[in-house]
Amino acid sequence: MDAFVKIVQALSTLLWPLIVIAVIILFRPAVSALIESAKSRKFTIKIGGQELSMDEADEQQRSLIADLQAQFADLRKRLEPAEPQQEVGAHPQVQLSTDSASSVLWVDDEPKNNAYFIEALERAGVRVDLARNTAQGLSMFGRRRYSVVISDMGRREDGKENFTAGLDLLKAVRERDKRVPFIIFCSTRGVAAHAKEAYQLGANGITSSASELYGLLNLEEMRNG
Repeated sequence: MDAFVKIVQALSTLLWPLIVIAVIILFRPAVSALIESAKSRKFTIKIGGQELSMDEADEQQRSLIADLQAQFADLRKRLEPAEPQQEVGAHPQVQLSTDSASSVLWVDDEPKNNAYFIEALERAGVRVDLARNTAQGLSMFGRRRYSVVISDMGRREDGKENFTAGLDLLKAVRERDKRVPFIIFCSTRGVAAHAKEAYQLGANGITSSASELYGLLNLEEMRNG
């Protein structure tokens, strides 16, 4: 029974991303043709409040499709006959506090890399406040309550690269608030190198997968929160 419940949870987490896959793939030829036409004229588009070149928009779309397809392939493997002890789903959904507004503080020095994700959150009715460094993020965090904090791992701060900026922000946030959900969204290398320390410091999740991040955020709970 527990295994069945976990399978259902995994399916529900990925259901709407799989629908997104189908829609994107269906319209991909038309969108690609439009993008190719626009590239030569150096058009830009605004997504999630960020100005993207057509090349950047195309790359993000390709990345999202690849990630969702990978997640779908992984889910299919998990649904195949396996050993009884196999677990389904690497991370639980974040349990959002009900006394917070539906808002996200997202700290990333390159917010345009997450433009499509930010747009999806805003379309779901979630406010997204962007900060480009730890100091700005902490200043914004001190001025209002957030449903969740999202951070990348490495950032250029104070004129130099800080490869563990996400952990620094996590430490500072946990000194102020032990309960606010905190998720690190970074590269696969960052996950491999820092996952253990991130969880020890109080992170609710760390992932390099956009579709897994959607599942962790639990958008329905955020809208109702």
